[in-house]
Amino acid sequence: MSTAAQQKGLWGMSRPLLIEQCLQFSVPLLDTFFLSRVSDSSAAAAGAITPILFFCSNILWVAVFSGASVASQRLGAGNTKRANATIATYAIWVMVLGAILTAALSAIAPYITEWMGLPGQVRVDANTYLSIVCWLMMVLALKGLFQSILNIYGKPQWNMYANTVYFIANVLGNAIVVFGLFGVPKLGLVGVAWASVFGSLMGVIVSGAAVYLRLKLPFSWQHMREEFSSATKNILRLGIPSMIEPLSFDINMIVLNSMAASLGAVALAAKIYTFNTFMLGLIISVALATATDVLLTQKVGAGRYDEAKAQVKQGLKAALWGTGIVAFILFALHHPIMDIFTDNEALIGSSMWLFLLAALSEPPRTANIMLGRALRTTGDGMFISIIGPLFTWLVALPCAYVMAFIFNWGIYGILASAVMDEGCRAVFYWFRWNKDRWHHTHVHAREQRKSAKAVS
Repeated sequence: MSTAAQQKGLWGMSRPLLIEQCLQFSVPLLDTFFLSRVSDSSAAAAGAITPILFFCSNILWVAVFSGASVASQRLGAGNTKRANATIATYAIWVMVLGAILTAALSAIAPYITEWMGLPGQVRVDANTYLSIVCWLMMVLALKGLFQSILNIYGKPQWNMYANTVYFIANVLGNAIVVFGLFGVPKLGLVGVAWASVFGSLMGVIVSGAAVYLRLKLPFSWQHMREEFSSATKNILRLGIPSMIEPLSFDINMIVLNSMAASLGAVALAAKIYTFNTFMLGLIISVALATATDVLLTQKVGAGRYDEAKAQVKQGLKAALWGTGIVAFILFALHHPIMDIFTDNEALIGSSMWLFLLAALSEPPRTANIMLGRALRTTGDGMFISIIGPLFTWLVALPCAYVMAFIFNWGIYGILASAVMDEGCRAVFYWFRWNKDRWHHTHVHAREQRKSAKAVS
């Protein structure tokens, strides 16, 4: 059976996803721009706690990703009823997680910024910002849920429309509260934070309406009750290893931001401006990885392994070319880009080396995203979830400290350690993918073995 997503193929699925991700990943960069109009302290504060938000959103993403992988494999095998029951199951878990994360962030925000050792005004601004954007967790839970359903059923264009609304609402909201348009008082950091929440909510309304009005998925309490236990077990089996490495990465980023903060506000601002600029490279890698995941899981669910492997190869090749071109352009424009964010001569003068190091980390980061997601979505994520964090914490992070503080390379040492970290993990992931253990770890392979044992 050929699903709607398979009929569209990689390019048909990825075109709207590229626009969607372009809009989505441009928002943090635009937020950084608007906050830099308020002050370098505001931009540094928001950037410093961004890994905390990524940490929490990744918990939600893992729940969505795992549930969508199981549902997509069900759909690829032609079992629509079980696919829809799986969607209902992970929807429940995602909403519960969203509520828990919102409450947790609201309660512990001051303790987090104190632990990070943020200097003076940066800490005050970070506390204010985090106390507002914690509400994003509930919004992001709904956003991830609706986006995954639309992707599974081959309707990624509606996610593109939703993110267009999100982008416009965010930019307009930021412009109003930062520059005081239409007679609205200038609200600075607080206004930017609320603009992010409400802008994201506008996009969720669009994607939710598309799921309800366009897909009209049949829902049965009986099917959900029958599938709930099995779906939850499969989601946990994919989700637990899938959660370890992304969360390790986010915690690592928090530690690196703390290191940068200890070097001073200028060093922290340098890292934030550089990191947020190179998030543009994620547009291509995440869009192509998302499209590849949908096609991969459906082909694996149908037992078409050679096609599945060719699909990942095609997606990886396209992503490497795309992100390589983006990295080259950003590096070539390092001076004018940094000049957009700040008037600090030290930051502008160091932009060439900052952007060079960030550009060097882009190709291996792309490979990690594509291959890591392919391994996790097919149930073979435990190996990389152990090796990746072990390398990051036992090798890359100590090297960052040595290069930054012992060799006195400062912020350059922190960025150089990121190049080494991404590069070495990319090699691990490549060898693991080519061992083909994922042939035996996906949902249907495990269920077939279990059925065979029950019969014998």
